[in-house]
Amino acid sequence: MTSKRSESGVPPPLAGSSPAVMRARAAFEHAAADAAPVLIVADEGLEPEAIARALHARTRRSERFRVISCTAGDPIDIERQLFGRIARRAADHDVLSTDAALVDAGGGTVFLAGVEELPASAQRRLARVLRDGEVRIGGSRGPVALRARVVAAARPGLDAELRDGAFRADLHRRLATRVIEVPRLRDRPADLPAVIDRVLAAGRSNGSRPVFTQAALTVLSALPWPRNLHDLRTVLERILAVAGDRLIRQEDVLACLPIEGAFARMTSHVSLREARRQFEREYIAQVLEHHSWRMSDAARTLGIERANLYRKTRQLGIVHARGERS
Repeated sequence: MTSKRSESGVPPPLAGSSPAVMRARAAFEHAAADAAPVLIVADEGLEPEAIARALHARTRRSERFRVISCTAGDPIDIERQLFGRIARRAADHDVLSTDAALVDAGGGTVFLAGVEELPASAQRRLARVLRDGEVRIGGSRGPVALRARVVAAARPGLDAELRDGAFRADLHRRLATRVIEVPRLRDRPADLPAVIDRVLAAGRSNGSRPVFTQAALTVLSALPWPRNLHDLRTVLERILAVAGDRLIRQEDVLACLPIEGAFARMTSHVSLREARRQFEREYIAQVLEHHSWRMSDAARTLGIERANLYRKTRQLGIVHARGERS
């Protein structure tokens, strides 16, 4: 690829060098420095599990990594996975069985996916366990220290759940000892080349990479990616199925677009030239709107001269929101 190669070991959601992702990486490094619980805040398709696994690899590689989906299955089953089959208390400590994820993980990691959906009774018990840092296991005489690290993932908007009382404030406070906020792809288009590089690196054991032209990367960086890496992976699979390992050009990318929700679907009978024109019009209009129609700023983002941008808007029929043709 033409982009600078990302650091080895960085999961795709944290690849890039934008200020937002650099803040997320700094939070990741901070979390890797101790054993405190971690809350990963990530929109749909931003693969928080990949971040949790990278954190586990940095800090507890030789231990177990247990995953519990809080959004799938019966609430009783979710609680049983987390705490085991013993559901009682002794003195001031919860009694967990050896099959509980918090025990079975040993000194490893318990990853809670979609923690905002954790059942209320499980929220209460987990908040207490994290508060005490101790549990009783089966018929043991006394409490033992909790060795497993809890890493949880939630969608943005957990504040609303807290205000409504649907998520316990004491559990949030203990999980949010370390917080990693993952920025959406559409909010950091400059990171797309690095993200693509990491996605392709993870999927190819021989180390080979297809090469994208700058024009191809510009097209990919312009898309809003409503489901983030899920959509990006889908499009990359389509492109590689057609282009293989040869140089990937703008027309190769355009032939595999649009993805659902990105742009209005182009009619299938138009020529590649017309499809390129439609995309160029959409993209330039989007950049102009982003810069509030400041032509110099938009031209700088597009990498063209201001006079060329004026000419492009006339050729493509791009009209200002107030109805003025630029």
